[in-house]
Amino acid sequence: MDDMYNDVNNDGVLWPQDAAVGEAFYSPCGTLGPRIQRYLQLVMLHTGSMTVWIDDVPRHAEQDTVCILFPGHREYFTFDTECETHHSWLHASIPHVPEAMLTRFQQLAWPLHLSSSMAQLTRDALDTRAVMLSTTPMLIKALAVQMLWRYLGEGEQHNETAQGHPLVEHACHYIYMHLQEPLTLEQVAQYVSVSPSYLMRLFREQVHISPIAYLWQRRVARGIELLEQTGLPVGVIAQQCGFQTSYHFSRRIHLATGCGPSEVRRRAWQR
Repeated sequence: MDDMYNDVNNDGVLWPQDAAVGEAFYSPCGTLGPRIQRYLQLVMLHTGSMTVWIDDVPRHAEQDTVCILFPGHREYFTFDTECETHHSWLHASIPHVPEAMLTRFQQLAWPLHLSSSMAQLTRDALDTRAVMLSTTPMLIKALAVQMLWRYLGEGEQHNETAQGHPLVEHACHYIYMHLQEPLTLEQVAQYVSVSPSYLMRLFREQVHISPIAYLWQRRVARGIELLEQTGLPVGVIAQQCGFQTSYHFSRRIHLATGCGPSEVRRRAWQR
């Protein structure tokens, strides 16, 4: 099977010959290296911070970020001087990454925000590593492919919106992470340390809707995702997405799709 995927790797499939995941905890002032990077590597930083010298050029990353490292470069890491640094990593051995793909990776911001989706893929990969199945190596390779493509996609999306105000990005992320809670404009504004009126103006300029309208958009989108991808009862989905009643959830779904939750699920499952 590896030979089959290597044959099509020139088309950008990024299927690795080998892939591994792991995690490490470094005490304050910890170091790693120097070493020569052998893999295409993603580093997910969960707590603490790190500075990595790549061919003697320093680059810094804080917690809740993810960064990419390329094979063939000399690296030396120093970790946070005041607290423990927890990071996880993905090693992907891909001997012949298409030049166009490398260019796309190299053009991304460094580091990127560690999204909830990337963090979940990382947890899935770490959990899979602990399962002794005959297919475990292939499962880890498949997750590696997903992580690399997500890193690329999220990075390119970040580049497209880089001209936007960073407060809006932080507010959107906060909203997404708290969909289940009864959020108010004041809470979101307090999180990003601005007044509600200023946050409202930023959203209308850049997102073209208010923060609360954006919140309801994300709740509806998450609800549709759960309807299509899970068998959870409608009432449970409504609660997980921040709706106080199933009726309100159903009404919002109907406004967005033209049909009720059960029909949304039926259509998705019959595709």
